[in-house]
Amino acid sequence: MLLFKFIGREVSVNEVAVDLGDAKALIEQACEALGRHAQGQITLRVEGGDPIAELPQLRLRLKGGRKDYVYAFHPIPVVTQVVLVKLLGRRVELDGKLLITRYLNKKFADQLQGAGIRFLDTVGNAYIADPGIFLRVAGAEPPADWALHVRPKGATVFNPAGLKVLFVLLARPEYLNRPYREIAKAAGVALGTVGELMERLKEMGYLVNLVAGKNDLRGRPKLIEDWVGAYALRVVPRYKVRRFHAENRDWWKNVELKPLGAFWGGDVAAFRLTGYLKPVEITIYTRENLVTLLQAHRMRADPKGEVRIVEPFWDFPANEGEGDNVPPLLVYADLMATGDPRAIETAQKILENHLA
Repeated sequence: MLLFKFIGREVSVNEVAVDLGDAKALIEQACEALGRHAQGQITLRVEGGDPIAELPQLRLRLKGGRKDYVYAFHPIPVVTQVVLVKLLGRRVELDGKLLITRYLNKKFADQLQGAGIRFLDTVGNAYIADPGIFLRVAGAEPPADWALHVRPKGATVFNPAGLKVLFVLLARPEYLNRPYREIAKAAGVALGTVGELMERLKEMGYLVNLVAGKNDLRGRPKLIEDWVGAYALRVVPRYKVRRFHAENRDWWKNVELKPLGAFWGGDVAAFRLTGYLKPVEITIYTRENLVTLLQAHRMRADPKGEVRIVEPFWDFPANEGEGDNVPPLLVYADLMATGDPRAIETAQKILENHLA
């Protein structure tokens, strides 16, 4: 039997605010789906849990077992790319918790499992792993009404063109008070896109007018998180990428890219910022062909090569303080987009030390 005790109307679970009634429905549906797939091999009991969060917890026992596994629920109705990035960045906080959501596709489920985040969805997909228990259910189809739950909000801001403008404003805040024509050129978008985006930012409460008509961004941390998630979904897949393989994996260590009109991104940029992440994939952003560099280090074209040469989507001057790196915001976003736990850990260091 499932026992619930809900007090109040809404609970905050970091990524989103969830109506308690919706949370109850999610938990009921997800536990029932897990029970169907388990076919009597486990027993489930939902009981009163954290009195502060006002959410119950799940007590689970394997058939014939003596040990109970107890997890606090972490309900999020819809896990979008934006929410996924936030979850991956907070995986340590989610230890001992069980993500409950309507539906997770295989890509999202694999990334959550890779980060050690336990989950159940309402169609039966599941991942729970602890000493003495391993449960993974994959491949269940989405609910029939799934499309109704994933309509994007703030479409102008978080469509590809809007994301490019937002990158300019976040990476180079001085552009907030530049003419729209300059912002459009820096972002590589039409002039009308800038005006439309600025109006949407005002409506959403992010853009405010200060004394003397100066613009400023409010809620920058949340805006960065939302941008990072949408960037991975809508900008990264559009990248023009060339891949190469280098016999010497350490060739990048003593190379200066800036004189070549190129900049480090990804792992190398992260290593240069933090000294923490050992580069596995070498990312270079440039519009140049870099023939001399490729020849000097004996690189050959390879569709699976570890060297990525990516055409930038922005067009503003380099910041002297960034050296040979792309802006820290882009380094952070590229690391988060990988879904790799170590890359995400490094990304958090960049967020704390370079984007706060």
